[in-house]
Amino acid sequence: MAQEVCRDFTGFNGLDLKKAKDRDTEAYGKIQAGVKAILPGQAGTPLIEPLVQFDSTQCETTYPKDKTLWGRHRIVFGRDRNARSHFSGYGGRGCTSAGSIDIVVGSGGPSPEHRQVAGPNFFTDASRIFLSQRADIDRYLNLSTDPDVGILPSENRAAIALKSDAVRIVGREGVRIYTSPRTPVKIGEKIGPLGDRLAEYNSRGQPIQSSGPERGIHLIAHGKVGKVSVPNPMVPPRLSGWKGVPDPVVYSVNRLQPMVKGENLAMFLNELVEQIKDINQIVQNFTNSQIEFNAAIANHTHVVPAAPGNTAQSIELIATYPVKAVQQLKDHVLEYGKKNEQISIWLKNTYLSSTSPLSFLSRYNKTN
Repeated sequence: MAQEVCRDFTGFNGLDLKKAKDRDTEAYGKIQAGVKAILPGQAGTPLIEPLVQFDSTQCETTYPKDKTLWGRHRIVFGRDRNARSHFSGYGGRGCTSAGSIDIVVGSGGPSPEHRQVAGPNFFTDASRIFLSQRADIDRYLNLSTDPDVGILPSENRAAIALKSDAVRIVGREGVRIYTSPRTPVKIGEKIGPLGDRLAEYNSRGQPIQSSGPERGIHLIAHGKVGKVSVPNPMVPPRLSGWKGVPDPVVYSVNRLQPMVKGENLAMFLNELVEQIKDINQIVQNFTNSQIEFNAAIANHTHVVPAAPGNTAQSIELIATYPVKAVQQLKDHVLEYGKKNEQISIWLKNTYLSSTSPLSFLSRYNKTN
């Protein structure tokens, strides 16, 4: 049996480190000799390993009762605290309504110094579920915020945080994520402080702010928010721009952008295809009329009078290209104008405006 690479005792000092290695060496020797033996810690047996010493405050109740295990795992019932300092968090400030439950495994990280004094550490602790009645959770976790796109920091609010190397949420019958829910007051119950019948308020007793895009669901990979510069792929081919207005050489775009609503996007693309088909039909009709006219020009003859002066009208052109054809060309120009208005105004306002119910960009949910 090869030596396990998942065993690290470097957090021990000289003598303790030697004892840990000797215990492993003895166990490996027995195993290689064919003697029935296991390593310390295998099969749930006792394991002596480097563990931090948790610095608990007076208001905290910590489980398990055996303090020697707190460096491996612990559940702390106390008041909001996000660092070792007893003055950290809203609990450290002496705030009321700041209760918290901190569930931690792997305190001190993968290679803690044995018996080093430690407190809550949102960066080195291996895994954490943190519940707080009052917290600045984005600051505790050093999460990116961007007010320009509605990513406001959560400050002085109740919060739940999950942090680990890998987080999985599995629902055998689906997973749903809701934001800004409202619980209506039952008939006969007291109406809310603002005179409405919404029983649910935020943790500070204030109305839930749910009208803006900042209350949506934001999927932020790698913590990337803010703006990024993107070269315009149409420069220099369209350097002059439309109507003489130069196109920007570089676009400044938000990393965090609205998610796409598939059904509305499909409706937009279908409508756009139909508009293009209509334009193609107009061009085809115009082309057919132009072909007839070009053929008449190519084959026409003039009656030249004996006396000097203007030539007579072309009988062939009059016969093959009557007033009706001229009117048809005018109709084509008119149809072009209608289609241009449909595409530039109606199509944009219907599908590209953020206020339209058919917009394929989500008003609330964003991702990068």
